[in-house]
Amino acid sequence: MKILFIACYSPLINNSASIETLQYLNNLAKIDGNEIHLLTVNFPPNSIYYDEYIFSMLDKNIKLHIISGGRFFESLMPKKSNKAVKVSDKTKTSKIKPLLKKAKKIIAIPDMYLYWSYKASKYGKELMDKENFDVMFSMHEPPSSHICAYNIKKEYKDLRWIAYWSDPWLKDSTREGSSYIRRTFEGRYEEKIVKLADKHIFVTKANRNDYIKTYNLKEEDTFIITRGYDSNVYDEILKEDTPKLIDKSKINLVYAGEIFSKLRDIRPFISSLNKIKEENEELFNKLNILFFGNIDNDEIKKDLISIKNVRVSNRIPYKEALGYMVNADVLLLFGNKNSKQIPAKIYDYFGCYGYILVVLGDEEDPIIDVIKDIDKCKISLNRESDITNSIKDLSRLIESGQKSYLVKEYEWKNISKKLDSILRGE
Repeated sequence: MKILFIACYSPLINNSASIETLQYLNNLAKIDGNEIHLLTVNFPPNSIYYDEYIFSMLDKNIKLHIISGGRFFESLMPKKSNKAVKVSDKTKTSKIKPLLKKAKKIIAIPDMYLYWSYKASKYGKELMDKENFDVMFSMHEPPSSHICAYNIKKEYKDLRWIAYWSDPWLKDSTREGSSYIRRTFEGRYEEKIVKLADKHIFVTKANRNDYIKTYNLKEEDTFIITRGYDSNVYDEILKEDTPKLIDKSKINLVYAGEIFSKLRDIRPFISSLNKIKEENEELFNKLNILFFGNIDNDEIKKDLISIKNVRVSNRIPYKEALGYMVNADVLLLFGNKNSKQIPAKIYDYFGCYGYILVVLGDEEDPIIDVIKDIDKCKISLNRESDITNSIKDLSRLIESGQKSYLVKEYEWKNISKKLDSILRGE
């Protein structure tokens, strides 16, 4: 089976979507008879998002078609720098950064890859003439992956197209408050894409049901597939030295991922830590709390850093993040409020031996359906008292020597077989 795989976020960069893409690609490539071509965005090695380790993990049999996002996109892309930064330069950067964020919100409709989608679809049509693909598979997020696939499908009506929806598009809570013009533009595109694609894959039942209702889809044309973890990679990392910030004499709580304050409110968690410090200093001093990833609210970040047993680091390479995850006693996960999306990090956590503290985004958080029967997950409402009690309960379990376990059903090799079957039309 010849597969044209379209994804803006690919193993060239380090984010949760790129890890998802990597695993789908590699596991599909292991199946006899599959030939996979990846059409993706160029993230050069000097980009801060580029991750050499992730890219090195990509199966060498996969054929790459890397298309530039354009001059404007590349000019906005943050670059790595080995030079020492002056204090005055840091001040300038801190002033420019909010302006760039505002500019991206205004210009980047539906995302930063729209120009790429037109350029890549033109390339994809030429590639289709040469390769005669059996099926096309596009991954959202971001939406431009689907826009690229849509432009190809319009000219090749007989090409089977499977659209993967990791998140909602128009109803994503991060797009609340968008202008009428933006919502109209994106809404029309979403409707065209949904109606032209042959099949749809979703990560949650809530998102699937909403698309079925909104666009009158046939349920038999929709599927649910989750993410997973690669046990072989985890086993190799466990053999390596313990990461330097892990303190084996303490209870290590690790969060690896982004904090988008509009989706994930960690202020009750901060309040909980201050409460524990005030009421149970002995327990507080046993905690070693590590955050890895960007926090988009400087005030919240400052409050978190001010707690003496918390360390906050910016984005780190994937392999390094895995090292902390597999050595954690408790893995932190913050659900998304007012959203049908599940943080993909939960599936990475299932491959670790640590307990998982899941702080719900709200009482309707769809992650409940995934974790409700998994004993290693401690579920907490996002309020100070609940989080405090959960930390105390998990600390008692860990100090008593009770071990957690791996959730085997979420290994990638099991999940990818289902995807391969859907791509084949079986």
